[in-house]
Amino acid sequence: MKKMSKWVAVVGVLGVGTQAVAEGWNGYASLGAGISLDHLSDFRAKGPALHAYLGVESPPGLSLGLLAEVSETWGTELRDAAREDRLERTQLDYKAVGIEARLRFFRDKPITPWVGARLSKSWGSTFTPDEFGNFLRENVDTTSMAFRVGVDAWFSQRWGISAATAFQFCDVKLTRDSVDECAKLIQSVIVGPVLRF
Repeated sequence: MKKMSKWVAVVGVLGVGTQAVAEGWNGYASLGAGISLDHLSDFRAKGPALHAYLGVESPPGLSLGLLAEVSETWGTELRDAAREDRLERTQLDYKAVGIEARLRFFRDKPITPWVGARLSKSWGSTFTPDEFGNFLRENVDTTSMAFRVGVDAWFSQRWGISAATAFQFCDVKLTRDSVDECAKLIQSVIVGPVLRF
């Protein structure tokens, strides 16, 4: 119970000082580019990512919006047993469209940190070896989740730059033969302009 009350107090303190910009509703739009990193699987894939977000924020700093994300990643080279032991590069690509909730702190300050959670529909394409070492291309259609942490730096009341990192579950990870891969995260790091209106 003490731990719970401590976290409630922390959130309350972070919410203090949000009156100037917080009076009324705001819209947010951001477009960013960055990198996706597959730290935890054996494929060690990485590659470029694009992210777009459009949301509406209530006076307390809680927002809900639509997002789209696209990523193409390439991983380690492994031997393909079906093609005379030729080396093939693993590939994990996905497109995601969904909704994201964010909670923003210090909304009247030049620097505004935020946390977010998303639920999205993902379409992926993987090029990875099966249990026998044969490379197969699979199309994956699944639901994905992500937790995000970000910060926006404002040059004016309307324009700023946003930087965020997300930890995603299930994007291009869930196949019939490897359910446990779903628990291995893909991290994305995105930077780009943000508009407040």
